[in-house]
Formats: sequence, structure tokens, C-alpha cells
Amino acid sequence: IKQYLAAALLHGFLFAPRPPDSITLAVDSLRFGIGGGGVGNSNNDWYLLPSSEDEIGVENMRQVVTDTLNTMSDDKIPLVSFRASPKAVFGSSGGIIDQTISTPPVFSPWKVEPITGARYFVESRANGASSYFKSLSWFAATFDGEEMTRPYLNPLLPTKFRAPRPVIERRAAWGGSRYFYLEDASAYEEPVRSPRESRDSLKLTNIGTWRELPTERLSEGSNWKLWHIPPAKKDFIGLPLPVRPPEPSVECAFVVQLLSSLPSTFTSGQLALANLWLLSFDDAILDLAELGVTAGIAYETSMNTAGLRLSFRGVSQTLPSYVRRFCRRLLQHHVKLLDGSTKISDSVYQRAISDANRSPKISRLQKQQVIDTASEVSEKDVGKQGLFFLRCVNGGYLISQGDVLPNESLKLLGDCEEIFRDFSSADGFAVEPDLRSILYRP
Repeated sequence: IKQYLAAALLHGFLFAPRPPDSITLAVDSLRFGIGGGGVGNSNNDWYLLPSSEDEIGVENMRQVVTDTLNTMSDDKIPLVSFRASPKAVFGSSGGIIDQTISTPPVFSPWKVEPITGARYFVESRANGASSYFKSLSWFAATFDGEEMTRPYLNPLLPTKFRAPRPVIERRAAWGGSRYFYLEDASAYEEPVRSPRESRDSLKLTNIGTWRELPTERLSEGSNWKLWHIPPAKKDFIGLPLPVRPPEPSVECAFVVQLLSSLPSTFTSGQLALANLWLLSFDDAILDLAELGVTAGIAYETSMNTAGLRLSFRGVSQTLPSYVRRFCRRLLQHHVKLLDGSTKISDSVYQRAISDANRSPKISRLQKQQVIDTASEVSEKDVGKQGLFFLRCVNGGYLISQGDVLPNESLKLLGDCEEIFRDFSSADGFAVEPDLRSILYRP
């Protein structure tokens, strides 16, 4: 229940396209009033939805969901369907469970809905409902691969969002600026005495330690470099992100650029194999991607003249973990293609052909060569191309921006360097791209 509330807050407010809080609060106060049943209360709190920290509210919601599921799973309670349209009734009635309806809607057992005047029919399915639906559930699980499962905890979705760590700018009289970040922002103004007095976990105070934010390259002496970009600074180049309200945000973004000059020399056939490698990887990590979507995480992979770019955005609490899992799975993908444990579906080949036909960057002859290659290659061909690219990687960049601290970025940089330790020192493929050339829109 707490994760459902966190997901609602994330997708319905934090990452939703909306005006600034001040405008929203002003409009809501005019529409609903202030205090009592309106916006805010005696403590001037602005409640958007139940908080995951409200233990009493969470328990009440859990009980309601439990009662509802118990009612739905009780075979002794009649299952009822409502149909208001005669066309729908006569066109859809009949079958294994539905009875065939032949009575016109002006006679019994039809009833009239008192408010709208719509006529409807109630059909009891208590007799034999258990055997009917158990059979249907078995068919769905056996042939469609779909079955009801217990709720699970998403490791990428926190039940409580920490306060964002804002960055302030201090301009010098002689020109230039220095940036400082709040290292340990307090989530509360005062201790919480009871669940009903729980504070909004996104409220900031002036309690904490401010440290200077380096804006230049933070690591030297290796093939991996880190660039840390202050959040919400228009004079800094960064990864283009969706438009957000001006308030401090819990969102951050990472770009992992595997550096290699190989893609700039790709033939049409090699380009097709590389695209199949990435598209088949999308299918292989569908489970990870689905967990990430619920947690507000998005990713994108693309080849460019400087190598392979992996871009990510999401909640700063869990995005570094997602990046690590993603990179480890990427290194396993070509291995599974080569040993035959992973198969490429027909939809992947179709997507590769469709992408080639839509691309404005390649000629008609190159498109045909890509289509011919995608129609003939096997999983081993694709795996070999992926391994060939990784062996031609010479280091990488990690670019971080948003609600992420320098020490967190350095930790992720070290993890990436360790993950790609066997594919980071290819001689003859070194390249040092300009940041603007790799920070294009996903």
C-alpha cells in the first residue's frame, strides 16, 4: 500500500506536467477554500493525497483492499454484470458463462436505473461460477502465460521520498559563479509525534551542511571520466529532460557513454547487427524495464559517432541501482545470444526493419542493405557484433545531473569502471567527444 501511494505521488505530482506549487495552491484555494474541508488546515499543510507515512491511513486502506479482494474471490457471492444497451446485450449474450438474452428491454427481468432512466439487466452467476472461472483461470495461465499473483515489493520504488538536495549559486563580483549543494537536507521541521502529525517528506529546512559543488571533471588518471552538472542551471549544458515545475526535484539523470570510434566506421550490415543487438536487449530486460516504469525510471540506448550512449532518468534514490543492474545485464546479453539461451523474437527483426525504413539519415540503398541483413542474420551473428563492439571500447564518460551529490556520482563512476573493466582499454579506438555531441535529446 505504501508503494502504491508513493507511485501515485510520483506519477501524479512529482513527475507530472503541472504549474508551480504557488499557482496550483492559489487556484485550489479559490475553488475549495482554505482550512476545514478546503486546502490546508490549522497547520497550513497542503495535503495532495494520503501520505505513506500515515500508518493509520495506510492500515485503513489495506483493510479496504483486503475486504474487496475477499469479496471478489468468494465463489458463494453472485457475480453480476450490468448492460444498459440493448445492442450490447443481444450482440454479446451467450457463451460458456453468459446466458442468451432474448427478452426485449421493456419487459421483466429488465429494470430501470432511477437517475438516468437507462434499462439494465441483472444476471446471477452464483451457480457453477467457481468451476467456470477456475477453468478460465487455468486456460489463461496455461496458454496465455497470465495468472493472478500476489502483490510484490518493487525494489526500485521507495516508500518514502527523501528531500531534494537543492543547489544554490553564488556569483562573484569579478565574474564567474560558485555552486553549493545541501548535503544532508532534513526532511522534517520537528519530530513527528503521531501518524496524524506526519510532515510532508519533501519539505526543506535550513538544517544541514552546505558544500561546494565541483563543476569540472572530477576524476583523472583513468579511461573513465565523470562530469557533474548542477541541477536547473540554464547556463550549463545537460541532458534535455521533460519540463518540470521550478521547485527542487528528486529527479536526476545519468549518461553512460562507452567511448569507441568503431560506430563511425560501421558498414550498413554492421549497423543493422548493432541495432539488433540493442533491440533484442530491450526484450531481454523487459522485467527490469517494467519495474523501472512503475518507479518513474526511463532509459534509452543509441549508437553515435563516439560509441554507445546509455541514458537514464528517474528518482535519485534508486536510479544508481538501476544503472548498475542495467549495465551488468548488457554485458551478459551477447553471452546469452552466443550460447543460444536467448532467442531473438520476430518482432525485434520487424522493429529493426521498420526503424531503417523510417530513418532519414541513411540512403535508400543503405536501407535495403540493412533490411537484407536483418532478414538473414542469426542470434550468433548479433552476439558476435555486440562482443566485437565491446572489445573496441576505450573507456567512458559518466555524466550526472539533477538531485545527485558528487560523492554519489563518484560511487557510480567506480561501479561502472568495475563493471566494464574487461572492455575499457582497446588501443586504436580512443575518442574524446565534445559533451554537446553526446547530450542530445533521448
